[in-house]
This record gives sequence, structure tokens and C-alpha cells, in this order.
Amino acid sequence: MTTPGETLTEGTRLTSLETQMQAVQDGQRQILGRLDTMQQEATARFDAMQRDANARFDAMNARFDALQRETTARFDAINARFDRLFYTILGLGIASLGTIIALERIF
Repeated sequence: MTTPGETLTEGTRLTSLETQMQAVQDGQRQILGRLDTMQQEATARFDAMQRDANARFDAMNARFDALQRETTARFDAINARFDRLFYTILGLGIASLGTIIALERIF
């Protein structure tokens, strides 16, 4: 700094400006370094969240697939029971008709 009545030479002013410019550039480097660190941390957090979401989604898909297989097996079992019941009733009906026809011929 200068006092009233004192003048700085151009060289001194230039040196002062260069010093100030270096300080500004150092500050910019620090800010950019901090921003890079923040970006890396945010990226790492996002990647971790995405991995967690993918793992949860995969687990839910596995549960859904297992539930779907179980449901299909249950429906197949019920369908088989209905098939057996249908054929049993059909067989009994045919046997009844045969019995009725045989009884009509006897009596």
C-alpha cells in the first residue's frame, strides 16, 4: 500500500498485481480441487445407491419368480384334481347308464 503523496513505480505495481493474480489462481485451484472432491463423493454415493437399488430389485425379482413358480405349481395341482374329479364323475355316469341299460334288459 502507498501512503498519501507516495507513488508506486510501474514495476512495483506489476509485481503487486502478479502476486495478487497468483493468490487468485491458488484460490481457484483450491476451489476446483474441492469441487472435484465433492463431485467424486457425489458420484460414489450415487453409484452405491444405484448398486443398492439394483440389489433390492434383483431380490424382488427373485421373490416374484419364486412366488410365480409356486402359484403355477398350485394351479397345476388344482387343475389335476379337477381333471381327476371330472373323469371320475364321467366314469360313474357311464357306469350308471350301463347299469340302467343292463337292468332294463333283465326286467
